[in-house]
Amino acid sequence: MKKWNREALAEPLFFFAYVVFMVATVLQTTMYTEMRYFPQLFIAMRYFAFIVAAFKVLLDLYGDLKKVNGQREKLMDWFSVVIKYILMSALVVAVSVTADERSLAFLLVILLAARGVQVSKIFRVTLWMQAFLAAFVFLSAAVGFIIDLRFERGGIFNRHALGYWFPSYIMSYYFFVLLLLFWTRKKPMKPTSVALLEGLNLLLYLLTDARLGLMVNTFLIAVEFIRSVEKWRAPLHRLTDRIMAVPVLGKVIQWGWALLPELLCAYLALLFKFPISGLAQKTDYLLSNRIYYAYVGVQKYGIHLLGNNIEWIGYGARTDMSEIEKTYNFVDCAYVYILLYFGVLVFLGMLFAMFWVSARLGRRGEYHKCFLYGIIFVYCFVEPRLLELNMNTFLFLTVPLLTRPSFLRRHLARRKREKLAAASADTGETAAPA
Repeated sequence: MKKWNREALAEPLFFFAYVVFMVATVLQTTMYTEMRYFPQLFIAMRYFAFIVAAFKVLLDLYGDLKKVNGQREKLMDWFSVVIKYILMSALVVAVSVTADERSLAFLLVILLAARGVQVSKIFRVTLWMQAFLAAFVFLSAAVGFIIDLRFERGGIFNRHALGYWFPSYIMSYYFFVLLLLFWTRKKPMKPTSVALLEGLNLLLYLLTDARLGLMVNTFLIAVEFIRSVEKWRAPLHRLTDRIMAVPVLGKVIQWGWALLPELLCAYLALLFKFPISGLAQKTDYLLSNRIYYAYVGVQKYGIHLLGNNIEWIGYGARTDMSEIEKTYNFVDCAYVYILLYFGVLVFLGMLFAMFWVSARLGRRGEYHKCFLYGIIFVYCFVEPRLLELNMNTFLFLTVPLLTRPSFLRRHLARRKREKLAAASADTGETAAPA
């Protein structure tokens, strides 16, 4: 295959695999799964996307190998990437077998296939795709093509799922759509546009009664509204720059925000250590028993290196709350969910990747994007969306970490260059005339 053909084919291959994967995965969270043949169709689409994405990964590796041209350093970089891919794949296969769950394998291959593709382009495509799919599912439920489940609260079945399995799904999708919208815009939105977004948020709340989604989305929109007011924008930027320029305070904020997932996990560990304390009970009350189910999950299933095979029983397509509560065991906290289901190694790798992205954004001075990225960590404290690519598109920010040569290889290459530069300098001094 000629070079120009290979490079021209790479990006379309990724987007083809990604769109097929996203459509199938998003629709798997809707009542289309209750229709005949559709579940099998979605599974087939996901596997087809997996094969196309894997082909794109191999195409990238082949292209890198062709560029080596006998250069030892490039060859070592190539081997470093291949070894990293093999180690990550081995871990994912082991976890997938242990947990009997394939989603992690799909996630890894799609992320590796995104190498060489601009993340901004992925975000823009995802934004339009999510908006189209949400409208499609909503209209399908509105016209009665799929079931609009209604859930009970206070003895009244007034919580519409709007075509999804549970009312909170559409609010979670809307949360990540808002993040993508605010992230990809080069200029702040107009106040009227931000007000319309809050109007849609309130409408979704009236239909779903998803209180947590309403609060988080309102907070996110309020921050963007402040940025959208022109007379507030410049003073806000100046204040941010001044605070971050303070030697100690700026570093504490920057690294504290980058370590937010670790700090949240430390807070969870504190609650688990003292489960009957007033702090634990108050937190659990505010988060609608999410801490309780996380604690019970740890006690019941334990923490394992490579995960655990757990049959999660959540709300799904069932609306009888009295029956659900007898068997419900789902852990909504993404951190505990990943730790229980995928194990310690994946959990630690995830924390490091999240920290790496946050620190990278902070070093670049992209404080607004750093803030948006950190909101995901807070949201996933109560929603298990951290490793769900159909919602959390920001996982693509970890692609450079996953696909570039290993840290050890880059460290050795840098040391070699420094030695050569030092030797060259010494030679120059020796040859210099007296």
